[in-house]
Amino acid sequence: MSATARLVVQMTPEEKDALDQRARKVGLTTSEFVRRRIADDDLEEHREEIEAFLTAIETTGPSIIQKLDSAISTATSMTAAIEALNAKPAEQDRTAE
Repeated sequence: MSATARLVVQMTPEEKDALDQRARKVGLTTSEFVRRRIADDDLEEHREEIEAFLTAIETTGPSIIQKLDSAISTATSMTAAIEALNAKPAEQDRTAE
């Protein structure tokens, strides 16, 4: 069904800007954003997918965080090693004097 009826809603320019920004943020026109918010169809239509996604995040989240922590630790160690290597020539130059 194509949308042909119009609804005029009075709001402040700030409210309109905020509404437009929220619609853009999710990649929708303002009209489509309002229609979806009113009907709440999007959430109901995808409820099972959303719940499965949230369950997957809950299940894998701790493992992902642990791997990220390990990667950060490795990067920190490598950075320290590189800094130490870069410092050695400066120390050698001073001892050669």
